[in-house]
Amino acid sequence: MLSPSLSLRAPLLWLLLPFMAGLAASRQREAPPDRLGSFAAVALVLCASAGGAAWRSNRRWARLAWPAALLPGMFLAGYVYLPARQPPRLDRDNLPPREVTMTIEAELVFPHAKGAPSACGTGRIVSTEAHLPELAGQRVYFSVIRRMSTTQPVRSGGYVIHGVLESLPREPEEATFQDYLANLGVRLKVMRARIVREEHPPRWFQLLCGSAANRCEAILRHGIERHPDATSVYLAMLLGSKAVLTPEQQNAFLRSGTFHIFSVGGLHVGVIALAVQSLLLLVRLPRAAGIVAGLGVLWIYVQVTGGSAPAIRSFIMIAFYLGGRALRLPGNALAALAAAALVTLLWDPQQLFSTGFQMSYAVVMALIVMGLPLAEKWQAAWRPFSSLPKADWRWWQHWTASGGRFLLGSLATGWAALLASIPPAIGYFHLFSPGAMLANIFVLPVSSLAIIAGFASLLAGMAGVQSASLLFNHAAALLIKGMDAAVRHGSGVPGVCFPARFAVPWLTPTMIALMAALMLLGLAARWSLRYGGFWPPAVTLAAVLFFVVKFG
Repeated sequence: MLSPSLSLRAPLLWLLLPFMAGLAASRQREAPPDRLGSFAAVALVLCASAGGAAWRSNRRWARLAWPAALLPGMFLAGYVYLPARQPPRLDRDNLPPREVTMTIEAELVFPHAKGAPSACGTGRIVSTEAHLPELAGQRVYFSVIRRMSTTQPVRSGGYVIHGVLESLPREPEEATFQDYLANLGVRLKVMRARIVREEHPPRWFQLLCGSAANRCEAILRHGIERHPDATSVYLAMLLGSKAVLTPEQQNAFLRSGTFHIFSVGGLHVGVIALAVQSLLLLVRLPRAAGIVAGLGVLWIYVQVTGGSAPAIRSFIMIAFYLGGRALRLPGNALAALAAAALVTLLWDPQQLFSTGFQMSYAVVMALIVMGLPLAEKWQAAWRPFSSLPKADWRWWQHWTASGGRFLLGSLATGWAALLASIPPAIGYFHLFSPGAMLANIFVLPVSSLAIIAGFASLLAGMAGVQSASLLFNHAAALLIKGMDAAVRHGSGVPGVCFPARFAVPWLTPTMIALMAALMLLGLAARWSLRYGGFWPPAVTLAAVLFFVVKFG
């Protein structure tokens, strides 16, 4: 019988992959505005033809006709969708720095340390001065001086601000903050600004989330204030407040390839989703009601932590996966991943070009497509004490067998994640971290336990049980202090991390796409030895590292 990890099906990949290719092509060479309608009409006709051919798929000609129509149709759909969802491009050469007064609606406010002089975020320009009408609808990065402002920015709030407007570089340097903003579709920035007045208040839900975030921070700090290093890591892990980390901590976790634990995303949302579902099972809530309640709690957590794009992407994927289980659909993790990616890109096509989207989906796809089958293969080969009946095993033999399976499973998934994460790490962060696999084998279980302890502390604190909250905080702090010390010392070991970069920038997205394609092809071939088994991704990456990566 075929293993479930080798029998994954995701028909939405027929839509997702050409759609992503169309978005990428549009980013490189945008379609003329006067031809968008024509391209959209052709895309609609091709997709409709593909649907008709698929309906007649019992005919031989239809089996070839529907992919021949669907793939170019979805490519054209992505090609016209990106410019249709973005405001018109600006002639930035005619926009020198100038003082402006404009009205913006805050979309994202970045976490900042207490006492920071400025509050920063991104927003959308609602209106501006009469001689700059073309700025309406553009995304903008703002940095407002807190002591000179009448109020503080909150997500979804409208504010009249006065500051210096500048254009961002057309082609910012990779792995910089300006590159991050460009990938979000931000083309302008307002610096040294002040909030003149509040145009309209934030939505009540965002105010509630802000109050809840302050309450959560107070609960998590309770009893461990005398351990500032552990507290900063604790808050960064649970609430995504990376601004509280010290430079030494940021450098150590970045060099070890474990900085992702501070970005509220798949790890955090997945661990908390598992904790919520386990808790609801204990109270014997019906499955459908439990999934709805669990997703509600998860959505509140995502919003309280700032509603970052990685957290929302992870929520969408988990929602599809749990929704399929609730409806008893024949779904799987790969199908849920494809559906989440498609919905995310329909919601905001600019996400495709963000580092977070590319890294998170590449790594999760690698875990599903390659990591789980490889783990099953290695675990099946682990057969200690096979000459003895299992009923006659001693306790240490059971522990040896279970521990070996756990270690082999961790190594297999870690290896797959490492193969998928190396290209974006080199391309976007200019780091090659061969020690990341071993570091993550240690850091991921410890950080997951700390996240569970933090979530339990929040539940106890919200319920008013301060003693239980204190206990969970101390348990989490103990785990974090050990993890922090190990990462700091381990990141300084020679060979853990090397400066590296690709010879040409376009190799970064090319390698990410190539590794994903090799893994999907490996799954389609059932990772058969006839087609190289699990070796093609590793051999390809090794060749790239040898020939086209510059170290040092």
